[in-house]
Amino acid sequence: MNRILIFLLSCAAVAVTLRARAASVDADGTGTPKITGLKCEYATDPIGLDVRSPQLSWRMEADGRGVLQSAYRIVVATSEDDLAQDKGIWDSGFCPSSRSSGIRYEGPALESRTPYFWKVQVRCADGRLTEWSDAAGFETGLMDESDWLSDWIAYAPGSPGRVLYFKATHVDARPVAKARLYIAGLGFYEMSINGRKVGNHVLDPAQSTYNRRVYYSTYDVKEYLATENVLLVAVAPGWYGMPKLRMQLEITHPDGQRTILTAGHMRAVTTGPTVHSTIFDGELYDARLDVPDLRAPYVPAGLMNKEWSLAHIADAPGGKMTAQKMEAIEVVDSLVPQLLGEPAPGVYVFDTKQNLAGWAALRVRGERGRTVTMKFAESLYGNGLVNQENLRNAKATDTYICKGEGVETWEPKFTYHGFRYIQVEGLPQAPAEGDIRVRIVRNAVAETGSFRCSDELLNRIHKMVKATEASNLHSVPTDCPQRDERMGWLNDMTVRIEQALYNFDLSRFYPKFIADVSDTQDEAGTITCVAPYRFGARPADPVSASYLLLAWKTYEFYGNAGVIEEHYDGMKAWVDYLASRTDDGIVDYSYYGDWSPPTAFAVDSTSAVSRDTPGRMMSTGYLYYCASILSEMAALTGRDEDRARYRELAERTAEAFDRTYWNEEAGGYAANNQAANSFALFLGLVGEDRIDRVVGNLADDVAAHDYHLTTGNLCTKYLMEMLTRYGHAETAYRIATQKTYPSWGYMLENGATTLWERWEYATGDAMNSHNHPMMGSVDSWFYKYLLGIVPDIAHPGFERFTIRPYIVGDLRFAEGEFRSIKGPIRSAWRKEKGSLALDVSIPAGSVATVYVPTTRPGSVTESGRRIGKSETIRLLGQDGDWAVYEVGSGDYRFRSEWKK
Repeated sequence: MNRILIFLLSCAAVAVTLRARAASVDADGTGTPKITGLKCEYATDPIGLDVRSPQLSWRMEADGRGVLQSAYRIVVATSEDDLAQDKGIWDSGFCPSSRSSGIRYEGPALESRTPYFWKVQVRCADGRLTEWSDAAGFETGLMDESDWLSDWIAYAPGSPGRVLYFKATHVDARPVAKARLYIAGLGFYEMSINGRKVGNHVLDPAQSTYNRRVYYSTYDVKEYLATENVLLVAVAPGWYGMPKLRMQLEITHPDGQRTILTAGHMRAVTTGPTVHSTIFDGELYDARLDVPDLRAPYVPAGLMNKEWSLAHIADAPGGKMTAQKMEAIEVVDSLVPQLLGEPAPGVYVFDTKQNLAGWAALRVRGERGRTVTMKFAESLYGNGLVNQENLRNAKATDTYICKGEGVETWEPKFTYHGFRYIQVEGLPQAPAEGDIRVRIVRNAVAETGSFRCSDELLNRIHKMVKATEASNLHSVPTDCPQRDERMGWLNDMTVRIEQALYNFDLSRFYPKFIADVSDTQDEAGTITCVAPYRFGARPADPVSASYLLLAWKTYEFYGNAGVIEEHYDGMKAWVDYLASRTDDGIVDYSYYGDWSPPTAFAVDSTSAVSRDTPGRMMSTGYLYYCASILSEMAALTGRDEDRARYRELAERTAEAFDRTYWNEEAGGYAANNQAANSFALFLGLVGEDRIDRVVGNLADDVAAHDYHLTTGNLCTKYLMEMLTRYGHAETAYRIATQKTYPSWGYMLENGATTLWERWEYATGDAMNSHNHPMMGSVDSWFYKYLLGIVPDIAHPGFERFTIRPYIVGDLRFAEGEFRSIKGPIRSAWRKEKGSLALDVSIPAGSVATVYVPTTRPGSVTESGRRIGKSETIRLLGQDGDWAVYEVGSGDYRFRSEWKK
């Protein structure tokens, strides 16, 4: 790790020197910046952390322009008093660097169960010091397996498939200074103390490869405790299949004494009102079984009686206990669906108006034993009933049996559904408004991006893509939320990563998923198509470049170099495996390739494999891509031999790709189709002497198909980007704004609110998901090309980035924001009677290269003034239809002549 830090610090120091020429601190004479947004491991004041050298980050806030960091100082202490006096266990001293994310703690070894406090001070580029930031904190969890005093418990003899309830009563009149609960209930759990649910997590813990890694959560439960405490944990099979519990409640008293309760104290076990629950089929709740004894301060005597049994010590799942550092799954929103009608007597159908992921909450007054069912679906039959055919084997049905005691409310705890429509049967009377409420459920990652333009179709496409991504964040980035699948497919991720990063803060979510991929790897270096491995094949299709891209893009967007160092050996082993599967330089296998093009371009009407884009060409191209990325990762981490080795592998692979797939007669690659040509251009494998022919053929092919695409999930991204990059932005815009098949507009015209799995509309028992993010890469085109916001891998974490908007078609304006780890980045342009207005905001600590669209460079003004000598704006030159400037942080209002 020291090598990577030295390398990055040296790069950052050079960058600061260069930036200082273009921008100085507080050039407008405003006050000193404020240090804010302190995070540890990309979380605010986390507890239960098990990272021995956590990464720290912060951001600067300033009103003036050109605010830059030239050095930072971090102090970490074990008490707030020591921190206030600058007395810590680690004082970094002033480190010359413009970095403000991914900074490793390098002090003495951290101890388990210990709170730490830290603060940051920054030296600005003109030498002035900021005030110290406010104090932030983090608390370690159980760092070592020896810290766990609890066994696993289960109850295998009875009730297979049932939800089990584990219980204990703890009485202690001593005051409580601190109380921490460390818990993992597999597959899902919910704990209550004295009848109150602990925390707001649902569907916890995050799924994993359980024989490699088991996640536990940490809760502060001091305010939950009383003198007499009833501890109750309901555990459902979830993804694991058999309820198991490991729990440790540590209570610290003011005199320093500790009371530790483990799962061994929770061995009273029974079944309860949640009779059974599965991910795909739904949940059955019998309210008649919700008896007072369940939560009463009572523990049965002896081994077992009529109601209670004794849980046994169970085998461990086998995986390492790991703190769950990603944002938990939560109920993030609620809505009241519209009642569409009563298509059959006593059958009511509701419409959420939006395909989503979550469940429904029920309010009912019924006699004892009345059964109410709720069925979930993405579409309706012509008769108005829900159509569940495309869910395949998933029943997606929740059932509630009434207790018969007035108004009853219920919602499931251990399942979720993907749906737009809800069919409710068994109600005693017609439902009133609010009797059915929908809970929207996903990992509670923050939204980071917004986009809007003058074309309402593009706005609707953006909303559709974002809603699809949100529906598929459930501890892994799933392919769909509804049918009997819901897996983390790596081929989808290869082109999905960027649009997700623009729309959501995935600084913790993606490192967790990289670990999922790593946990599938075997000694031969192979990974699997899906992570965790519950479906698909081993080895994964070579298009699974997402293994490397997840790490590379996490570094690019968040400055997290640690994730590259941690997984470098695994990524290297995967690339080595792919290299071993070559014949004369060509990778010898493919499953998916450019998956799911329009049916006319598939092998046949029932297939999603491309007819014209060779699978082995895609596999070989991705070997080149991965070898190139790995070479750059090797350079970043100081592995010089690997850098040269994988650069040479990339060059050999490029030669084989070109030799095998270049079609001289056609002037393109393979079948000279959209996918093959855009893929070769994206990889940079097209020689300078061939680029014009390849680009021309690409644009001509799109025109020949009346400006429609013929690509699948992967090359759709490359098609849009390469057309734009090589002078055909108008062509890409026409593809994006189509409303006829195949297009995103076609989906919307046919009622879609989330992306389909296929370009075709279909509802039968096949590849017919209506909430599938793999076709969503167009949204990253909105951010990268219409807004023009693009990060710079050479200066990760948005220390440097580009704003280069393309002014296309009949768009009158486009505007949006990306809330980067440095702060908000805004880009907004508008046509104004022969001129163009471009407003941009650059966060403190960043420098941007801004491309101002203009047909006459000398016409450019900023805030109504000609751009002359400026401490925060420097003209770099002209690039086609853009005047190019380097600008420091702040808000800028550019105006230029524009007559196109």
